[in-house]
Amino acid sequence: MSLRRRLSGVVPGELLEKVPSSFEIIGSRSGAVAVIEIPPELEDYKFAIAKAVAEANKHVRAVLRRVGSRAGEYRLYNYEVLLEGPTEVIHKEHGYYIKVDPTKVFFSSRDQTDRLDVASRVGEGERVLYLFAGVAPYAVAIAKLAKPRLIVAVELNPWGFKYMVDNFRLNKIKNAVAIHGDVAVVAPLLRRKFDRVLLTLPLGAYKYLPAALECLEKSGVIHFYHLGKEEDPFGEAEGIVTQICPHCQVVGRRVVRDYAPGVYKVRLDIYKP
Repeated sequence: MSLRRRLSGVVPGELLEKVPSSFEIIGSRSGAVAVIEIPPELEDYKFAIAKAVAEANKHVRAVLRRVGSRAGEYRLYNYEVLLEGPTEVIHKEHGYYIKVDPTKVFFSSRDQTDRLDVASRVGEGERVLYLFAGVAPYAVAIAKLAKPRLIVAVELNPWGFKYMVDNFRLNKIKNAVAIHGDVAVVAPLLRRKFDRVLLTLPLGAYKYLPAALECLEKSGVIHFYHLGKEEDPFGEAEGIVTQICPHCQVVGRRVVRDYAPGVYKVRLDIYKP
C-alpha cells in the first residue's frame, strides 16, 4: 500500500498529492532509519506521515525529516526527528555491510548502483585513493568486489573516520588504510602513488581536482563527481575538466541519480595520459 493511500482520510484530499511518493531507507531488516522530505504544506501532518512510514516498513526504528541542503564543515544535512529511535544502523548491500549514523556523517543508499559500477572498473592490483570518503562505502565495495592492491581512504569528519575503521573491520578488509585528515593537507603527501582516485563529493570536489591529478602515478583514472542541470547534465563538469586538465580525456559519463528538482548528481571518468 502506498504512503498516500495509507494517509487517505488523515491528510486532506487536496494535500494528498504532496505526500512524498518515495523516501530513503538506510539499514537492514534488523533495524533501519527512514529519511524523508516533507514540504511545508504538510507541516501539520508530519508525525502522521512518519507513523505511516514506520507502519509500512516494520524494520524502520526511526524516521528523520531532511531539512535544507548539506552544509557546514562536514557537509551534513540537518534532520528533524519525527519518530525517535536508534539512528546507528548496519546497512547491507551487494554482500557487504556499511555501519553508519546518517545524523553524524553523510551516506546515501541510493548510490549503491554507482558503487557497483565503479568497483567493476577497478583492475586487479590497482592502488586506489578515495578522497572525502565518509564512512568509506566505495572503498568497501571495491575491496569486496574487485581485487585492488591497496585502498587509501581520507576523511576529516571524526565520526566518518570512526565508521570507516568500523566498516573495514566489519567486512574483514585487510588492504585498506583509513586516514583521518583534511584532503587539502593529505593529498599533497600522496603524489604519484595511485592508479585511480575517487572524488565522490559533488559539492566543491572540483577544487581538489588538481590535487587528485597529482596523486596519479603517471597515467590513471579519476572518478569525478559534480552536479549538473537536467538540460545539460555533464556540460559544467566537462568544462571544469577541460580548464584544469586540457590533455585529459573523458572516457565515461554517468548520471548517478537525482539530486534536487532539475539537478542530477553526475560522474565523469577522466583518463590522464
